[in-house]
Amino acid sequence: MKSFIVKLQQTKISRLQLCPLPKPLIPIEAGRILVFAPHQDDETLGCGGTLALLRQKKCAIKVIFVTDGAGAGSLDADAPAVRRKEADAALRVLGINDIEFLDEPDGGFRSSAAFEKKVRQLLQQFKPDWLLAPSVLDYHRDHVTVGQTVLSCWQQCGAPGHAFIYEIWSPLPATHIVDIGSVIELKKQAISCYALPLSHCDYLSASIGLASYRGLYLPRKQGGNYAEAFTEIEKKASFGGLLQKMLNLRLYLESLLQH
Repeated sequence: MKSFIVKLQQTKISRLQLCPLPKPLIPIEAGRILVFAPHQDDETLGCGGTLALLRQKKCAIKVIFVTDGAGAGSLDADAPAVRRKEADAALRVLGINDIEFLDEPDGGFRSSAAFEKKVRQLLQQFKPDWLLAPSVLDYHRDHVTVGQTVLSCWQQCGAPGHAFIYEIWSPLPATHIVDIGSVIELKKQAISCYALPLSHCDYLSASIGLASYRGLYLPRKQGGNYAEAFTEIEKKASFGGLLQKMLNLRLYLESLLQH
């Protein structure tokens, strides 16, 4: 380990700019927000607090649920219907009533010409100021594939507005954070509407814990800090560039450990 640290010092790793703190992202006023969620609950877990703040700012928000929520066949036959009702209830807590379900297969989502056409139509019709998509660095294949496809279509459509990816199953190399302290109770209430997922995993504690951790980037205040993290996607750069940067860094650090 000592030799590893010496090698890091010799390479002047600070020049690589590996540790810029995330910038505050202020919710816009009266904007148009388009959200893609692979499953019913991803939107609330990943960016529910931000959505609540955007609604308070009089933004028009449309949430697109990509898969049917069947749990890749591991849930009861009525799971899709149950999760639709839960999604409707959760989003109403956040102040959102514009929802669309695409009913792609849960756990086995694959992009297709028809799905890409639908995404481009939504982008062209809704004309979002902000596009929110699941992380392309996540640990769930549905999340990764949905994120990649949506961002690719966004770029094909001329990259209107700003695009951000949100975190669900794995932390992001965040570029921005949103202070959600004022709406943390709304986020908790919305997550609690997802009784079926919560019966399998304690998503509530995990999500609020992550928000508390992300709150470390905010100025300290009485009562605790909570934040949601995002990575902004460059309009001209391929989302693959983000993956490549992460891979290059990992390979570089591994090479130092091996010598």
